[in-house]
Amino acid sequence: MLATRILRAASSTSTIASASAGASQLLRGKNTTELTGLAVHPSPLNALESNYTQTLKFLEGLPSESVYRQATLALTQQRFDALQQTQKQHQQALNSGDANQVEEVIADLERTLDAGQIEEVIIQAQDELKLAAKMLEWKSHEPLEITPGPNQWKYFDMAEEAATDE
Repeated sequence: MLATRILRAASSTSTIASASAGASQLLRGKNTTELTGLAVHPSPLNALESNYTQTLKFLEGLPSESVYRQATLALTQQRFDALQQTQKQHQQALNSGDANQVEEVIADLERTLDAGQIEEVIIQAQDELKLAAKMLEWKSHEPLEITPGPNQWKYFDMAEEAATDE
């Protein structure tokens, strides 16, 4: 009984939030992600665009030779480009008012990105944005303040290890 009340309250709250978000966002035909704790996002493409744009801005603050910047920039730019190619189709689907067409456009993007459901991709983008901000804050690209000892990063050789056991 209590669980039913909680679920009803949560669904009415999300319906109100979706209704206030705008008519274009109410066209999601998807009811569930079928993943516990992960709700259907009312406007996934806008959320992704915002996250990718902010991540790219943070990455500009890192030096171009930073390995983290290079790897993250390549992945984020690839996904952002795929998103931009989808935006026009998405707008046409929204204008048509057909929820199935909207879902098909989002499903096409999911297949292109090959990273799970769009809601999972949003979580990945949010996490990457947070990490990019932290990498800038931590200044991980700068040299160490205290240099490591001469053999600190030397890995052992299996032949040497085998010879010492005799």
